Amino acid sequence: MSEETKAVAPETQQTETPKEEVKVEEPKQNTFTQEQLDNIIKSRLEAEQRKYEKKLQEEEKQKAEILRQKQIEEAKTKAEKVDNSILSIASSNNAINPSQVVSLLKEEVKYNDDGRIEVVDNNSNVRYNKSGQPFSLEDRVKEFLDSNPHFRKGSLSGSGSQNAIGGKTVKPFNLQDLDLSKPEDRKAYAEYRKKRDSGAIQINLTNK
Repeated sequence: MSEETKAVAPETQQTETPKEEVKVEEPKQNTFTQEQLDNIIKSRLEAEQRKYEKKLQEEEKQKAEILRQKQIEEAKTKAEKVDNSILSIASSNNAINPSQVVSLLKEEVKYNDDGRIEVVDNNSNVRYNKSGQPFSLEDRVKEFLDSNPHFRKGSLSGSGSQNAIGGKTVKPFNLQDLDLSKPEDRKAYAEYRKKRDSGAIQINLTNK
């Protein structure tokens, strides 16, 4: 083949497309100073401390309420025990109205630290008998009834009787008609005591 007939092959040129660089953005990281870190930790610790203290306070409050209710129940039980004891002793000693004896004497009865009953005077001092022993509840009830015989059955005039003292008609003093929980009856009883001590047992019960 002649040189003329030779086909001239076109020169192939390969061109490479340049690759684009993919930039990967790294996440931003917050940076804190040591002081900021310390404050964050301190705030979290204080928050946890407040939560703990609040829970502790609630528990203490519940315990205090339970203790208070227990003390109330114990005081109520003791008071009922004292009332029932005085009532029983007064009844066995022929008191006209044992419940009135309870009302008059129960404030003189206290419990000591050992849980024993003590009879005290107006100054809350423990009373002792002639033998130097603490007054028992029975001692006090008997003493009261002995000092106030009109509180015993059979010591009062009949309800329909009238006595004359110094030319005056005396209305019989019937303790059964009194309710010492009422101010007017307490006043009448005080007036009776005053009249009795002066020798003239004449009282006015018209305000009843």
